[in-house]
Amino acid sequence: MGNVRVRGHDYRAKGYYFVTFCTRGRRRWLSRIVDGRVVLEPAGELLMAAWRKIAEEDPAYELGVTSVMPDHFHGLAIARQSPKYVIGTHVSRIEGRVLHAMRKQLGDPGLTMWDEGGFYDYLSLDMKMLRAFEHYIEDNPARWQLRHDHPEWFRKQYALPHSRLPAETTWTAYGDATLLDHPCLVPVIVSTKISEAERGAQIAQILDQVRRGAIPVGGFISPGEREVARLVTEMPRSRMIKLLPWGLARYKPSGDVATRWLASGRALVLTGFPDGEPTECRRKNCLLNNEWVKRIAARQPARHD
Repeated sequence: MGNVRVRGHDYRAKGYYFVTFCTRGRRRWLSRIVDGRVVLEPAGELLMAAWRKIAEEDPAYELGVTSVMPDHFHGLAIARQSPKYVIGTHVSRIEGRVLHAMRKQLGDPGLTMWDEGGFYDYLSLDMKMLRAFEHYIEDNPARWQLRHDHPEWFRKQYALPHSRLPAETTWTAYGDATLLDHPCLVPVIVSTKISEAERGAQIAQILDQVRRGAIPVGGFISPGEREVARLVTEMPRSRMIKLLPWGLARYKPSGDVATRWLASGRALVLTGFPDGEPTECRRKNCLLNNEWVKRIAARQPARHD
């Protein structure tokens, strides 16, 4: 099993890790969400027992908040000193222990449980980011319930409210609005005026963050931005927030966007422009759109009550 490592980070040093891994095919093995609360299934109970063993086997780690969702797991692990084992080793042990126990319980030696893409670990650089991850994990069941209770989110939504969206305009959208709750949104603004080498380096930096679990947000209008969008769509489990610098009067989700992204909660299409705004790349609209992209990515979302 592989994982998406943070380039340049010494995993045997101190670190704050936001760990995410998923079941294979997003099967709902681990829990149920009832009235916004997690009810663990047997596999989820096994997972939590295995997670707690990290601190028993490697006292360098302090375990933080967790959320065992039906088809994925989030947890915070803080290495207060140099650990005996890197975090990836512990995740591999967790998955192996749960799989072994479930094969035994179900009498199925060929059972597979975990996403072959491995896991994500996002390195928290300061306490502010750490708190944002804590809130995101704690609110995960509430977001799941919101998606369940609001099927209209996958149809056209008018006057979408969210603490991250600039309040000076009215927002129209298609898709899963809870993507705005993720603590790490990476703005995608790739100028046509920079050199090819600079553009390549910027795209690589954006993709590195997306591989670690961040959600890209942008208009995806310039050639460099379109290249980012193309490469993101090829990544397993990736998500995207797209801000269009025109209205949605004639916008209809179709093809891959509708069947794989919007329908599965992996995309949000937004606009701060009125429906009647022409679907063309007006310079003033694109500049304003880029400002909104930066502001949305920079803000931290309010918590769900």
